[in-house]
Amino acid sequence: MAAAFLRRRGYRVLYRNYLTARGEIDLICRCGELLVFVEVRTRSSEEFGRPAESINTAKQESVRFAARRYLELLQGEDLHYRFDVVEVVLQTGQIPACTLHPDFFD
Repeated sequence: MAAAFLRRRGYRVLYRNYLTARGEIDLICRCGELLVFVEVRTRSSEEFGRPAESINTAKQESVRFAARRYLELLQGEDLHYRFDVVEVVLQTGQIPACTLHPDFFD
């Protein structure tokens, strides 16, 4: 659902669930010339807060670690990148709602 949401906004999904020893990236995308590492957070309601509010410093560091490993695979390509978050709220009886937060980590 998050990947389709991003595609409709002009993102091109390159990789899903990129896994390293110390972290995972849900989606790696291109948006124009920019490489975008995307964390997807899903909740069934907003009763206990927005999905993005559950992203703590430790999670950000694990995603950053995985991003560094991915960038190493590209062997020095000079790329500009950022970290986005997609929130997905799946409330019973309602259309799922997605929200994009560009450059969330910085």
